Amino acid sequence: MKLSSTATSSRSAWQNNRPFLVFLAVLLLLHSVLKILFYRYNHSLLFAAGSGSGGWLLAKWSLVSDLLCLLAINTVFLFLLQLARITRSRLAAQLTCILFSIVNTGALLLNVLDVFYYRFRFQRASADLLYVINHPFGQLFHFSIPVIIAFTAAVALLAFAVWKLHRWLCRHFAEGSNHRVVTLGLLTCLVAAFLFRNQFSRILLPAYPLTELTSNELPVVQNSANTFLYSVIRGGDEVFPHQYMTDAECDSLFPVRKKIIAADSSGKKNVVLFIMESVAYDFFDSSSRFKVAMPVFDSLMDRSTFFTNAFCYSHESNKGITAMLSGLPTLTDIPLYHSPYVNIPHTPLGQALGKRGYQSLFCIGDGYDNFGFAKCMRWLGVDDYYSEEAIPGYQQLPKHSMGLQDEAVLPFFLSKIRETKKPFLAIHYNISTHYPYDLSPAYRPNFPAAYTEPMRSMQYYDHCLQTFFARAKNEPWFSNTVFLFCSDHWMFPEGIEGKYDPVTGYRIPILLYDPSKAVKEVRHGVVSQFDIPGTILSLAGYADSLISYGGNLLDPASLNGFAFAKSGSSLYQVTDSNYVLGFNTGNNTVEYLYNHQTDARRKNNLAQNNNASPVRDALLRELKAFIQKAGAHYKGKPVK
Repeated sequence: MKLSSTATSSRSAWQNNRPFLVFLAVLLLLHSVLKILFYRYNHSLLFAAGSGSGGWLLAKWSLVSDLLCLLAINTVFLFLLQLARITRSRLAAQLTCILFSIVNTGALLLNVLDVFYYRFRFQRASADLLYVINHPFGQLFHFSIPVIIAFTAAVALLAFAVWKLHRWLCRHFAEGSNHRVVTLGLLTCLVAAFLFRNQFSRILLPAYPLTELTSNELPVVQNSANTFLYSVIRGGDEVFPHQYMTDAECDSLFPVRKKIIAADSSGKKNVVLFIMESVAYDFFDSSSRFKVAMPVFDSLMDRSTFFTNAFCYSHESNKGITAMLSGLPTLTDIPLYHSPYVNIPHTPLGQALGKRGYQSLFCIGDGYDNFGFAKCMRWLGVDDYYSEEAIPGYQQLPKHSMGLQDEAVLPFFLSKIRETKKPFLAIHYNISTHYPYDLSPAYRPNFPAAYTEPMRSMQYYDHCLQTFFARAKNEPWFSNTVFLFCSDHWMFPEGIEGKYDPVTGYRIPILLYDPSKAVKEVRHGVVSQFDIPGTILSLAGYADSLISYGGNLLDPASLNGFAFAKSGSSLYQVTDSNYVLGFNTGNNTVEYLYNHQTDARRKNNLAQNNNASPVRDALLRELKAFIQKAGAHYKGKPVK
């Protein structure tokens, strides 16, 4: 009789809690399907995925990440349902269902977004998404009607399915499935995780799987809702300082306050900086199958200084523009100029040039302050900011999905240069080479069959520059002007189906053209975006000190000889002329070391090779000095 009573009690407990467990299992299945799609779609980008970890580990941590995320969300849901039950409020129960239908749909949509968006950021969703674009609905309607309809239908279908699932659970709840055991158990665990900073609470952190996985495998198992929420809650501005060596040793290895040597004592050069959106080095490399026929650039290469080993710091525009114009690395998820660290010691480029009598302007064919660029220019002390709204009749001009086409913006840019007091710094940030590479209807050349969409967009950009230079060369200021070209970040030359590599994935073109010299020079030393501010100030004859993590392209002695990059929340990278090393600050592990000169396919990881220890230790020392100096800089230590 006693056994029968126990069995009945067990069945009753199961019946009371089964609906929630089924509800959870369905949501877990949906997230798992998205995780599989993420892995399949981005498999080629997950560099070194599988090395050192088995597939079962990826499966285990994927399920753990999804389950913990869903439990954290829906424990609160269950608790609010219990409150509605106690108060016997039908309205409260319905509002709870609506609220958590929205929350669970949002969690699914973030994971859907990252299936595709990961290729552009190389990490899961973070607070940076809130700063990527200021007018999402306006930008959405730049896309074709069928794409908008398909996206809207998919969102509506997903939201409807999640809503029905919540209604089904609420119906069972109202009919007697009280879920008290599950609610009490989960709520206790959730509260304990927040009250006690212990091993259990750390499991909830997005980076916890690094205990068994590499940072390159981490995105495979993470849940985008978890990474986004964690980043937003901490404001996207968390910076962990690291102490790898004494401050004195760090300062000697990596000084960031430096003296500028003027490039030309005879006068002040005007500078035009072309920031090229998503342009890879391959477009300029004659040995690459992605070399583009570009009349303007091909001609300029015969009269310019071209840097064959130039690298970007990150894969995001807001971090690229910060590196290029301030010489500072971004350590936060959100853009530096949006973060609480905006007032760390730096050299505002516009203000520094203003001391030399320069006028500065920035021009982009995008909406005002999109990506926060207007804020960035104010932070840098740039005098004038022009966006698409400043261009007369911009509503009727040729459009790209991200803004106006270059053919519409470059003539306006030239007109503003004419009006600007000399000497000047003029910056143009182009759009047409940005994904999805939709070209102007007026541009219809016969592209070679092998040309990818990015290659076509690059040829179009070259075409637009042809018109610009044909007019600019007749201007009185032209001969006293230096033109700098630098990409904001690398992007797949073959299109979004391309493969990621730790060297070519950061390699970008940097080209310097001085019409008064017009001498061809090719430099093979390692340079980076951090070297741009020092170069501009050198051309202006700036004689004061500069805070920068780079040097001056015109002064080889000032260059680091290393290119530093941040390719994830905890993964940093250093590249020199022969090797590339990846270091995970989360678990203090060297994840990879490759000789990129002899190991083109990155098959031979030397991270654990004792014969490579001198190279590994030397590169790691440089990278640790960079990381320590940047962290100390952010935390307010004196800059030396």
